[in-house]
Amino acid sequence: MVCFALVYCINKTWSTVVPFVNANYDSYPMLYFSRGEMPDLRAKATTTHQHIAVRLVEAVQIMLSNPLEYLPPWDPNDFSARWNEIYGNNLGALAMFCILYPENIEAINMARDYMERMAAQPSW
Repeated sequence: MVCFALVYCINKTWSTVVPFVNANYDSYPMLYFSRGEMPDLRAKATTTHQHIAVRLVEAVQIMLSNPLEYLPPWDPNDFSARWNEIYGNNLGALAMFCILYPENIEAINMARDYMERMAAQPSW
């Protein structure tokens, strides 16, 4: 009862946002930018940070050209043997590409397939 009272007194505003130190993730938990920063990120991808965006585009085009090579396998034994080598490194690039270019349905579908396969792994 004391714990409940203490929590209630300290935090009277209940929120579904996960609190992180010095951050407001604005419905994008665990990312380093908020929904409001999306237009700026997309603008930078065509100007000051174009060199980074070009590398993301190249990486995703390669992944999309041969998805069976880059999608994680369904079999946990095959997955665990190659996780850090391939699958972990490619997921970040694919995810950032999807944030910058949400109109690319092929990449969005590959990301969904990627995450379904990842979620099917017993140890992920």
